[in-house]
Amino acid sequence: MATLYAPAPAPAPVSAEARSGAIDALRIFAVVGIVTGHVWAGPVTDAGLYTWHVPAFFLLSGYLWKIQKPDARRAVAAEAKKRFRTIMTPYCAWLVVTLLVHVTIHDHRGTLTPPAVILPLIGGSLNAGPFGAYWFMPALFISAIMFRALERVPLVLRLSIIAGIAVVTYLFGEDLALLPMSLGVAGSALIFMLAGQGLQHFRTRVKRPVRFGSVCLIAGAAPILLGVSASLDMKYGELGTPVLSAVAAVMISSGLLLILEGVFSRLPIRVHTISTRLAVGCLMVVLTHTYVLWLLPVPDTERSFWVLIAAVVLPWAVALVLNRTPLSQIFLGTPRAT
Repeated sequence: MATLYAPAPAPAPVSAEARSGAIDALRIFAVVGIVTGHVWAGPVTDAGLYTWHVPAFFLLSGYLWKIQKPDARRAVAAEAKKRFRTIMTPYCAWLVVTLLVHVTIHDHRGTLTPPAVILPLIGGSLNAGPFGAYWFMPALFISAIMFRALERVPLVLRLSIIAGIAVVTYLFGEDLALLPMSLGVAGSALIFMLAGQGLQHFRTRVKRPVRFGSVCLIAGAAPILLGVSASLDMKYGELGTPVLSAVAAVMISSGLLLILEGVFSRLPIRVHTISTRLAVGCLMVVLTHTYVLWLLPVPDTERSFWVLIAAVVLPWAVALVLNRTPLSQIFLGTPRAT
């Protein structure tokens, strides 16, 4: 065990050409957590999963953030273009495909109503069932643009703006979550992006990431286990216990990331490759696993472990196949595998 806790070098900057297997592993764990939370809803999954599985994505967005050149207008436009290609293109592609299938099924069953078509197009927290996770992608897209726009704002003012958004979310989160395309949710995501950017600057000082990450993980889980920190659900604008739930989410996500970075630094390159290979399917699994659950003829209260396996494996298998085709950029937001 001594070697496991030996000092590990800080991770090299991640680029499209050289991705981090540890970061991709956290993405994979978070996606499995999202699917699990939808398969088995309840107090245990709310506390154990909802606190961190979505915030982890926003924290990673901040952790991988790169400061752009001083021209703010061009920086925001470039960010929007890049994020639209990697996030909103697969979102729109899957929305069209699943909506066509959805309308066909409802029409065949004689249950087609205007909301069945309108709500998925509008987005936001009103969507459930097969479109229950679609809110996440626009929130990820808009929050990145907002974060880029705030980049040239002085740090004190930037912190004040994000803190103000957090306060407004605590007060009116449920109403804000109803806004189209997750506009009201994207603002609260800035909290976790800012935390991720802070971790990025602090990361070089962490010489024992497994040990330090374990401390963060325990510190974040403690208030949840003690029942003093409520779970959060970003989709509905619920940030849980003021300050404490957000801190718990940051600590758990950061702890998992540091542990994975420490462990992966000692694993063979093949493991990194497998992790990165699997991670190409993350966004697709988030978007489509709810459709698998909707189509399976199993009541919510009777879902077994095999339902979870189906909701994870089926979309992921399709994603890995698509990644080998010219459709990869459209449906996965990533270039075709070579």
